[in-house]
Amino acid sequence: MKPSSVPLHNVGLQNYSNVLQSTDFQQAVTTTLWIVLPALAIEMMAGLSIALWLNRPMRGKTLLRGATLVPYLLVPVVIGNVFRMMYSAQFGQVNYYLGFLGLGNHAWITDPSTVRWAVVAMEAWHTTPFVTLLCLAGLAGIPKEHLEAGVVDGANAWQRFRYIVLPALWPILAATAILRGMDALQLFDEVYVLTAGGPGRLTSVINLYFYQFGFRQFRIGQTSASIVIVVASLTVLAVLGRFMWHSRKAWTGGAR
Repeated sequence: MKPSSVPLHNVGLQNYSNVLQSTDFQQAVTTTLWIVLPALAIEMMAGLSIALWLNRPMRGKTLLRGATLVPYLLVPVVIGNVFRMMYSAQFGQVNYYLGFLGLGNHAWITDPSTVRWAVVAMEAWHTTPFVTLLCLAGLAGIPKEHLEAGVVDGANAWQRFRYIVLPALWPILAATAILRGMDALQLFDEVYVLTAGGPGRLTSVINLYFYQFGFRQFRIGQTSASIVIVVASLTVLAVLGRFMWHSRKAWTGGAR
């Protein structure tokens, strides 16, 4: 007897239409952006500030730069477990130190009003060193003659930063933001360990959507279509990042 077979039907673009109309996919994209955009803003500001501080003449600069990179080198699963312990309502270090301020215990990763901010803080802590490293590279490419000319012209520290440093760093900052945005869209390990997408689906980012619908519910066609949509979006960001990097060379005269 011939083995029974399921007839195949060409659905065309129906899977893409289903994905774009799916409230689950829309919620996953919204959740991802809700987490990624605040984390990216914090990373950019903190990374630039740390880079400016580390770029000053000081003792132990090399050691401090190495120590700054430690969070970025840690395994994401380890980071998720560490922050899960830190956010514990009963035994977490966060509540312990807040107790000195007279604040009561708070369930950071089960309270809908704080769980997303808990993920944002974890992601910002993990990836700020990457922004710091690229900003340090950009600061090293600024000719010292430009800064010295600003001092001679009587510019204070803020004026030198605003009119010399920031314009020179702007292409680097734009390219870094795009690269970090692309990387942040791949969030999975830390969030899965910390919250598993909960409470409810408040922290179910796009990769958790792929996992839940593709590997647990076996909606292969719809999940594949959603992956293609996300990959196409990342490709657009990659092209923008490459353009920003080349514009950086034009702005800085090809300095590396």
